[in-house]
Amino acid sequence: MKTITIEHLARVEGNGGVTATIDGNKVTGVKFFINEAPRLIERLTIGKTPEEDVNLVPRICAICTLSHKYAVLRAMERALGVNVPPKVTLLRDLMHLGEMIESHSLHTYLLALPDYLGFPNAIAMASKHPFETKIALEMKQFGNHIMATMSGRFIHGENPVIGGFGKCPSRDELIWIKNRALQFMPFVLKTAKIFAELPYPDSPEAETQYACCNPGDGKYGFVGDEIILSSGEIIDAQDYRTLTHEYVVSHSYCKRSLYKGKPYSVGALARVNNLGERLDGEAGKAFKKYFGPRWKKNPLFNNAAQALELLYSFERIASVIEEALKLPDPGLVRYTKTAGKGVGAVEAPRGTLFHYYEITKGRVSFCDIITPTAQNADDIERYCYLAAQELLDAGKEDDIRDRMDLVIRSYDPCISCSVHLTEVSKAPEDNWREQLSKIPHGQLPIFIGLGVTSRSDDGVGAQLALALRESGFKDAWLEPEPAAKDLCQPGYSSRPIIFIDALDFGERPGRIAFFPLRQAAWNSGLSHRLSPFLGAGLTYAQLENSYLLGIQPESLEEGDRLSEPVRKALERVLDEIKHRPAWRS
Repeated sequence: MKTITIEHLARVEGNGGVTATIDGNKVTGVKFFINEAPRLIERLTIGKTPEEDVNLVPRICAICTLSHKYAVLRAMERALGVNVPPKVTLLRDLMHLGEMIESHSLHTYLLALPDYLGFPNAIAMASKHPFETKIALEMKQFGNHIMATMSGRFIHGENPVIGGFGKCPSRDELIWIKNRALQFMPFVLKTAKIFAELPYPDSPEAETQYACCNPGDGKYGFVGDEIILSSGEIIDAQDYRTLTHEYVVSHSYCKRSLYKGKPYSVGALARVNNLGERLDGEAGKAFKKYFGPRWKKNPLFNNAAQALELLYSFERIASVIEEALKLPDPGLVRYTKTAGKGVGAVEAPRGTLFHYYEITKGRVSFCDIITPTAQNADDIERYCYLAAQELLDAGKEDDIRDRMDLVIRSYDPCISCSVHLTEVSKAPEDNWREQLSKIPHGQLPIFIGLGVTSRSDDGVGAQLALALRESGFKDAWLEPEPAAKDLCQPGYSSRPIIFIDALDFGERPGRIAFFPLRQAAWNSGLSHRLSPFLGAGLTYAQLENSYLLGIQPESLEEGDRLSEPVRKALERVLDEIKHRPAWRS
């Protein structure tokens, strides 16, 4: 049995990894894991006004901030009965095109292309391809300019509001954007050629389901009130849950989605597969020239699909601005409703994004956000599995790591978007006992006490480790004694590790908490003493098998005496562990 692991994926947004488990000639499993801990965006919206919510939820991500803004605006306006004028829709489409250009140019040239040209990163690639790198950066800057013009800032701008815009861009600003888009066209045409003609490997290739917004009127686009699937099925966006069917997995903070029990993909490749025949102009010509059967089953062609969408977006800018300039600037559409429900569906650069809200008495009473990466996660795992097994069968085991890296990067995952929590529940008083009991009796843990004994309750970890040692637990260590490299030695590397520390988690003094170490590892407020272990050698397998036992302190003042609540908590933990004889050394 062996594993191939990428602990930290390079050139993707956020912190994620992948591991493949191999038993002989069989790949027994692949796990795409998201390390970033859940953020409570959905719960934070509860009780907020619609306007507050519109400002809050785009903070999920600084990359697709305007896609989230557009989705929440569409959802709120549906819930509140707001119908915006045509010019508002056109200007919102323009801001969305800016985000597509910014995101696609970054991914195609600076994140994906180095893989195919044999460079470790874009900086190395720039030494041999300075012109392409420079133009890619200029395209990205142009996308940022559009976003800033329409939104007030290119990250988390507040100009788009319920009912319209706080301020419409001037005629001169729109004309400049239009002319600048036209100036880029020769290089955008070259971009489509570069990425459509790249030598994409033929592994993995397998059919999947594709889903995206259906813009209506037989057009290509990034907004719709329906969802269209590659099977030809149409789903009303208000019924989005019939597509997504979210569920959770134990190895990732990112939720998953299955349609009719099977993985599916969203994103540029899904849009081109489902809507590509609708492209016209130069984008339509490129689609007819380059599109083929492999686009329907090889996720690596998402890079080519993004290049086609860059071409579409640059072309579309001119027509959007020409239409908008014919119309007068609208004022804000006001609303009077204080209750309603609504879904906003848009195509973010990485795929279909859903925002759903319920408004009660003028406040958000329910929120549900489903992001593209959360929908793609199962297909990412499936394609990585297929690639790993095919390469193993071909005797190319050494290529598995790089190919999984290539597959995941082709999806351009937005990991920050993928992690959020829809429900907050409080663990019962003795939940730590239940969690501790899940460690098998036959797996002797290593206990590491953290803290400073001269600062009252801060020394509880060290004191508990000493008490365990005196009770016969040989592998109960104090903070300075073990190093991460020691924990990787034979005899230690496969055993559970339990770190013990005073931990302020806002509870009453003496309250005990027990949870996986990875939950603390990406939270600076919890991991202040864990850095030597996390940064200097713990493997992913050890991280998965490590835990933090925290006790809420009463005092961190100078002195070597524990407070009474913390002393009693120490005795409770010690008693619980001592009654597990199979753990004693």
